[in-house]
This record gives sequence, structure tokens and C-alpha cells, in this order.
Amino acid sequence: MTGEEMAVKLAETEARSKSNTHRLDHLEKSTEAINRLATSVEVMAKEQKHQTEAIKEVKTDLSDLSGKVEKIEAEPGNRWKTLVEKVILLVTAAVVGYILARVGL
Repeated sequence: MTGEEMAVKLAETEARSKSNTHRLDHLEKSTEAINRLATSVEVMAKEQKHQTEAIKEVKTDLSDLSGKVEKIEAEPGNRWKTLVEKVILLVTAAVVGYILARVGL
């Protein structure tokens, strides 16, 4: 191999080396971007898990609250029912007492 051929090969090798250096620099930037993206996705997944757990807690709290509201809403109806029962018992006792008084007991 002559000196001229060696010089050409050396120039080609240097050109390829520069090209490879640029490609490696580009790949490093791409790798950094992918790493940042992966980290962001991981953070988002953790946040979504946290939000899902919070929503489950809220649903449970709402279910408990709904039961309490139903009890509060039913209370006036229960009072009315109790009052009607007592009035019926009072009227029945008065009628029975009147009949027993007429019979002479």
C-alpha cells in the first residue's frame, strides 16, 4: 500500500469517524429525551394510582353519607307512623272502654 492510498484511507476513516461522532451525539440526545419521557410516564402512573385510590375513598364516603341522608329523610315519616298508631290505639281503647261501660263492667 502506497503512501497516497494510506492517506486516502486515513481521510475516509476520519470522515467516517466524524459522521459516527455526530450520529452518537444525536443518539445521546434521543436517549436523554426517551429517559425523560419514561420518567414522566412513571410519575403520571403513580399520580393516576393515587387519584384512583382517592376516588374509591370518596365513593365509600358518599355511600355512607347516602345511608345517613336516607335515615334523616325517613325520620319524619317514622314519627308520623308512630303518631297514627298511637291515635288508632287510643281510639280503639276509648271505643272498648265505652262498650264495657255500657255493658256495666
